[in-house]
Amino acid sequence: MHAGEVILDGEKVLGPAYNLIPGHEEMKLVSQEFYVLENHSVEENIFDKLVGYTNEAKQKRADKLLKLLELSYLKNTRARNLSSGQKQRVAIARALAIIPKVLLLDEPFSNLDKLLSEKLFSFVVNEVKKNRTSVILITHRADEALKYADTLAVIDDGKIIQSGKKWDIYYQPKSSRLAGLLGDFNIIKKEDLVKKVSKKVKSKLFLRPDKLTLSSSKSDADLFLTILNCSFNGKCFEVLGETKNGNSILVYLDKALSTNKNFGFTIENYPT
Repeated sequence: MHAGEVILDGEKVLGPAYNLIPGHEEMKLVSQEFYVLENHSVEENIFDKLVGYTNEAKQKRADKLLKLLELSYLKNTRARNLSSGQKQRVAIARALAIIPKVLLLDEPFSNLDKLLSEKLFSFVVNEVKKNRTSVILITHRADEALKYADTLAVIDDGKIIQSGKKWDIYYQPKSSRLAGLLGDFNIIKKEDLVKKVSKKVKSKLFLRPDKLTLSSSKSDADLFLTILNCSFNGKCFEVLGETKNGNSILVYLDKALSTNKNFGFTIENYPT
């Protein structure tokens, strides 16, 4: 059983035992589920969330959301006649009609295409910064968390295993399991490094593939790799190399390397 309190602007947020109507007017949830007014038009669904605004302000906000969510051509269509994907977009428009003090995003755009998701996230980021809104984003996608969050909390088996700035967690994970959750990584052992570097390492270090670069000369190299494979993934070249001790290392580069040849690599410093 979990216990605790939620404090908003210095006041305790009361639960269902105290409120007849659940929820808090300054907190909103955009979830994977969607709720719309089935017998109302798409435009009316948005107007419903803009109580107290002038007709001109309602229309301006509704038009902006309709355009953003690519729903303008459906604005006069009743929600009951929409597809499930279209209803989800209407539900998102309703949730974002007025940006609250706290916005909870529970994998809200998981069923939308990439470009529309990017547009929505950009809109949300701009709106929350303008309104100084706090946002909690729940996601299973590491790239989504790293792209949009300032601070990360990684939960495994119901426990927070590491939290902090995203750079620190991504580049300096506390465990190999955590490192793997956030993307490709290497475990570089002390014996794989040249002597001048190995003296600074206790036993091993976690290293992301983008933190290895080709060294300009052998004397500058921190470790040497024999290239086993080099392939282009659409964004960069993924280079698979092997150390003198037979340990595999993955490197991201902007150019291809010849296989079966030995190259020196330099380890970049972690970002501060």
